[in-house]
Amino acid sequence: MFFLVLRIVLRSLNFEFGPPGWPFVSWRRDSGSTISNVFWPTYLAVAVIALVIIPLGIYVVSWYPFFARGQFHDLSDLINYQVESFNYHKNLIATHPYGSPAWSWPLLSRPVLYYADYSNLGTDVFTGQPLIARMSNLGNPWIWWTSLPCVASLPYFVIRHRSFPAAVILLGFITQYAPWWPITRVLFMYHMFGGLIFMVLALAFVLVFVAEKLPRTNKQLLVAGHLAMAVLFFGYFYPVWTGVPISESAYFESSGTPPWGPKIWLANCKNLPPARAQLFCWN
Repeated sequence: MFFLVLRIVLRSLNFEFGPPGWPFVSWRRDSGSTISNVFWPTYLAVAVIALVIIPLGIYVVSWYPFFARGQFHDLSDLINYQVESFNYHKNLIATHPYGSPAWSWPLLSRPVLYYADYSNLGTDVFTGQPLIARMSNLGNPWIWWTSLPCVASLPYFVIRHRSFPAAVILLGFITQYAPWWPITRVLFMYHMFGGLIFMVLALAFVLVFVAEKLPRTNKQLLVAGHLAMAVLFFGYFYPVWTGVPISESAYFESSGTPPWGPKIWLANCKNLPPARAQLFCWN
């Protein structure tokens, strides 16, 4: 990812660094990518170093405190710890009212409620109702939901346009999201956060592609309009993310709900046993 960002920055500056044909940082506006001229074994070797050796080294170093305090004595202790962790999660049999399957995460089907307080918070000055406070990991619906068709379109850009950035984003999304699907233990929507990075990148990638096809005025309107909607959604759901006290009718649909609607958009909430996931329920 570092080399990808570096290449985009250098291209925007029309700047070249390194030997001719270097695939990561040699990319001028007038010449395009020179990746096809690289000796492929060299490119593969760089990929192995960047994507395998360096990440593995960083991961091992991140466990240094365990070695420093004597909990681990050598690499075999670290490996055994990983095996034990894997077996724990593999054999875990548990249920949770906020658990959800992996396929539902991009849809914001079941956010996890982190905090709730329903008493002694005062009274709402507009409705006279008691104030309540809740905090969940609900994502910004505008960003999440508009990113989904962008992620789905990435294979088109990879195949039709041979887009290297699209391939990196798609690979990142798959490797961060797909491994959760076969897991049988109870899972939660916050496990999607690794893939969320690439959902946002896909959104930005497609917006740039569409904007470049538009006249300058429409291009600015597209970008500004999407950003404005994201900011509007941020303000609307701010109490949901921060636990700011608001009236119950501002959260749930009722007679006192404001004209702009409640915070709980998906209310398919049923009295299900803990073993069954509540889907499309934000309560």
